[in-house]
Amino acid sequence: MQSTQVSTSILGNQIVEPVYSEHGMMLIKKGTVINNDVLAKLLSHNVDVVYVLNALKGNVEKKSMIPEPQMEKSVKAIKRVFDDIMHQEKLGVKAVIPYENVKLVEEVLELLLETLEQADEILYTVVDLLQSDAYTYKHNVNVAILSILTAKALDYKIEDIRHIALGALLHDIGKMRVPQELINKPGALTLEERREVEKHPELGYEITESVSQIPYLAKQIIRLHHEKLDGSGYPLGLKGIEIPEYVKIVTVCDMYDAMTTNRIYRGKMPIYRAMDVLMTEAVYKIDPKIYRTLTSTICIFPPGSGVVLSDGRVGIVSNYRNANPSRPRVRVLNLGSINNYLEVEEINLENERTLFIKDTWDVELFSEMALK
Repeated sequence: MQSTQVSTSILGNQIVEPVYSEHGMMLIKKGTVINNDVLAKLLSHNVDVVYVLNALKGNVEKKSMIPEPQMEKSVKAIKRVFDDIMHQEKLGVKAVIPYENVKLVEEVLELLLETLEQADEILYTVVDLLQSDAYTYKHNVNVAILSILTAKALDYKIEDIRHIALGALLHDIGKMRVPQELINKPGALTLEERREVEKHPELGYEITESVSQIPYLAKQIIRLHHEKLDGSGYPLGLKGIEIPEYVKIVTVCDMYDAMTTNRIYRGKMPIYRAMDVLMTEAVYKIDPKIYRTLTSTICIFPPGSGVVLSDGRVGIVSNYRNANPSRPRVRVLNLGSINNYLEVEEINLENERTLFIKDTWDVELFSEMALK
């Protein structure tokens, strides 16, 4: 709740304290959504300030497995490790991960494992914390989180989960030996440029191969995470059972996160559309069992996200149950029966079986446009 000057900027907000005239008569009741008629009434009675709340977002609680401080700490640690490799390359020194940096990555791993252990009842959602130029570092942390959740759901032993997560945290370290103008290029890569970028799994393996503290399983993930079941992947063109299952876990998590986070050259894809792409890939290119397991750990429509219902109404997800995250509670604006006032309605899609979510909209982008 905040006190706000009465102007067109408060359109679409909700009155959270009743508004009275100078004679003590109630003008606007609590809960009213401000439209043009309400605004005109406030102005005609010389009301200067009202207490409002965003009508749809309100006090929606965003659930996050990894609290922002821990996430930011993890991303900064990975950035330090990766940047150190890049610095060695610029000096013409053969890059290698020193012991203290391996320990730093292991500390990140333990932080993630401990935090995820305390968040069993929350489904994972990707959180954009840093600018797009930090994508590589943030992406490695996101993929590690998804890989931990997927490996746990597949009943991997804790020591194997640690090794899988370590490989995921370092899976793109080879990109530090690729020209950064290609990694950060805002447009499409040429064929030659793409071939240069596709060297990063082998380059990452070269960086980690001689580091005894990094287990073999993690090194295999770094080298093989772009291999596909039909042999269309790289760098070795492996097929089917030639690719270890623990590598396949990171491959699917890598693809999912790459699609659902902002990149320099494109915006993020809605979660449900990324799921459709992965489902198509699961026919020939990725392991369908791992795809199904990953999808069970992800919140498709997280609280605070904008959705469009099948009847055309636009709303914001207010809550969901782990048992049925694809049919959340949604807040929508309806035209009221009195004086054309807008009213907030909360719909539980678990109970409204004829309604479904047909599309999404970007709440953050809309908010930025409204402020301009």
